[in-house]
Amino acid sequence: MVKNLIKLNRLYSNNKEIFPDIEFHDGVNVVFASVTQAINNKSSHSLGKTTLIDIIDFCLLKQIPKEHILKKEVFSNFSFYLEIKVSEKNYTTIRRPSEGKISITTNSIPIRFEDDSTSNWELTNLSLAEAKKKLNSIICPEKLKRSGFTYRNGLRYCLRKQTQYENTFKVNNSRESDSSWVPYIASTLGINSETITKKYEANVKVEALKNAIKEIKSIPTESSQSLEAEITQLDATISRMKIELNNFDFKRTDENISSELINEVSSNISTMLSRAYSLDQKLSAIDKSLKATFTFEIEKVIDLFREVNIYFPDELTKSYEELIELNKNLSAGRNERLISAKKSIIEDRDAINMALENERRRQQNLTQILLQKDAFEKYKKLQERASKEESRLAVLEERLERIDLTNELGEKLEAAEREKTTLAKLIEPMTKVRGNDVLSTAVLTFSELVENILGISAFFYIETNKEGNLQFKIGLKDQTSLNQGYSYTRVLSAIFDITLLIINSKNDFYRFCYHDGILESLDDRIKVKLIDEWRKKSSENKLQFIITVLDSDLPIINEDKKYFEKNEVIRELHDRGATGRLFRMEAF
Repeated sequence: MVKNLIKLNRLYSNNKEIFPDIEFHDGVNVVFASVTQAINNKSSHSLGKTTLIDIIDFCLLKQIPKEHILKKEVFSNFSFYLEIKVSEKNYTTIRRPSEGKISITTNSIPIRFEDDSTSNWELTNLSLAEAKKKLNSIICPEKLKRSGFTYRNGLRYCLRKQTQYENTFKVNNSRESDSSWVPYIASTLGINSETITKKYEANVKVEALKNAIKEIKSIPTESSQSLEAEITQLDATISRMKIELNNFDFKRTDENISSELINEVSSNISTMLSRAYSLDQKLSAIDKSLKATFTFEIEKVIDLFREVNIYFPDELTKSYEELIELNKNLSAGRNERLISAKKSIIEDRDAINMALENERRRQQNLTQILLQKDAFEKYKKLQERASKEESRLAVLEERLERIDLTNELGEKLEAAEREKTTLAKLIEPMTKVRGNDVLSTAVLTFSELVENILGISAFFYIETNKEGNLQFKIGLKDQTSLNQGYSYTRVLSAIFDITLLIINSKNDFYRFCYHDGILESLDDRIKVKLIDEWRKKSSENKLQFIITVLDSDLPIINEDKKYFEKNEVIRELHDRGATGRLFRMEAF
């Protein structure tokens, strides 16, 4: 099958009374709404001129959210059919119920399916993902398919809702990344999309590596050199212990323990015992000194002198009494010093006792291993020691691995940044208009349409930002034109969409464009010029331009005649009852 166009041919439902058929044609297609009273903005449905674009997108297999209008109970039994003209002799119809599986079929002539039976359909019972894949193989332009895009990539420039004019090139107001649309639009303008895609991939890689390195560096750790040395020593110890455990030979381990007992523990105990003995001797001497007292009974001495008839002078008695008193005073000061010294010695003795107790406990534990009668119990104890060392080794290795990973990521980051820089240098010359026939034609077509419709000199161009990413911009020679605000922005966005269709009108590409509320707030002269230009370009290039218009927004040629011809209006809506709504039912 030769595919060279994608046009809308017919939209209908399984309930023609409520949703009458809409047939599309080349040229200008108008959804016209006549309003005699203020529309209730709180109504979820209103007349439905904006809803139509959602129905078309739904049939083109857009995944819809829970709050979508077709999720309402009133549409639970509805099925919608969209017939697409794929080439001059091939048509594809998509049947999508508001709930349930999707069906797709192709025919050589237009066929309207009268019921929900799928017996004559080529592909039935398809999930949304399966249906997209099948439809893509049927209608996607070959050039887009070769570049890795799907038919839905280009729909953003074919279906522009009233809220989507502000971002001329991005279209959507959501927070989607530039990588989701820039490569596609670059491809349609003759720029190598593969290089653009690789650049965005490099951007993501650089940011991911930076975040990973930042996260790892936030965890404190030692230097790699100290960790490597400690790991080497610990690994050797564990290896030796494993060999001894595997051979069930504890000779070296026992020798190590014996050496530890003899050279350290026993020596410590001996030293502490000597120190304790010395302190005990000092305490004993102090206790004896404290018990000793100075005694001198002067009365017994006088009696002795009397028995031998020797006179004892009174003055000598007084001197001895003074001597006794002096000795008592001296003994009191001495005892205080002895008590203080004893207290200090007791504190030292208690400290030694505590240290001695710990050392004896250590001696007992080590001796228990040496004197263990049950070899298996000894094996288990030694195995526990090896297990603890292995756990410690694992922690150290994890820390070292973290440092090594940081270094490795650093090298990858340098490579990613070099790739990013290289790609940015490749992209820079791609933005030039000269040498790119597609881009040159697009710029000229855009400028011509702007001049003819708005009467100003404008152009669009592509440049790279400081990150080396593409940026699409519109340049106006007369900056005062910006004072026209959103109305001019809306027209510029619509012109860009039409430009893409015109420059690809001879290629395998889309052939339709839907602009909701395009004429709103424009000067009548601009409205007339826009519609005239739409008619002219659609006729020259066999394109479909679909617009929704309120009667209050129509340009007036004279006081009696409205501007659109009757055959251009594909659906007329009004606010004079249910028959004037897109869905001919009560408001919901």
